[in-house]
Amino acid sequence: MALEAALENLCSDLRKLRDAIAGVERTVTQDRPEMEAVILVDEVSDDVTELESFCRECLDAAEAALRSVDPAFDAARLRRSLASAELRFHAIAHLLVSDLLTYEKVGALVGFGRKYGHEWAAWVHAVRLGLEKCRAALHGIWGAFLACWEEIAERLLTGPIALHTTNIGQQISSRALDDRTLETGMT
Repeated sequence: MALEAALENLCSDLRKLRDAIAGVERTVTQDRPEMEAVILVDEVSDDVTELESFCRECLDAAEAALRSVDPAFDAARLRRSLASAELRFHAIAHLLVSDLLTYEKVGALVGFGRKYGHEWAAWVHAVRLGLEKCRAALHGIWGAFLACWEEIAERLLTGPIALHTTNIGQQISSRALDDRTLETGMT
């Protein structure tokens, strides 16, 4: 896979994650029941908003990495942009897996939904499904980052080879070669 294709694949996967997070954010903020919410709901809302912000920054950095490849290859800008994108991605993964989808947080949400009625239970279910969709997208993105780094390493190791030639020595024309062949008796 070429570096450009690997970066385009990464950007495509990040756009899918952004869309999944945007869906969760709509559920958390706009589809929320009109009833009184608790701190837990506000925490989830804040975390999802932070996820969306990290994802936007991650995608911006990945797109900057893609722009650094074409038309002129800028290895330093590519490395910085891709590293920045990956740092934001790790923040997304950490927030999603280590906070929003922990057993404790999901258990608290499910208990909250049961306690406060059908509307909140449906909201909790929609939020959980959306977050699971986000988690599923993470695995493909980890692979996409790895493919980008592998392509960069391959390009830098095998990279463009510059060949400079110089003519040193005597110049031999075909006539001189024919004369030399005749002198040595070779045919």
